[in-house]
Amino acid sequence: MENIKELLPQILMGLLVIIFWFIIRGILKSISAKMNNNELYKEDMLNVLEEIRDELKELNKNNLVK
Repeated sequence: MENIKELLPQILMGLLVIIFWFIIRGILKSISAKMNNNELYKEDMLNVLEEIRDELKELNKNNLVK
């Protein structure tokens, strides 16, 4: 019983470190996911803008021919 009482602060400190690690890990994963989503959004937006540019070029060529 006394051994448990002596080890209790060390066990609690270990649990605190583990909890702190999971919290930091969750925050970093969330930030990473947001950055990845932001990059995908930029790529999608760039593709849409390129398609619009190509369509405008084609419309411009058609108007010049007429």
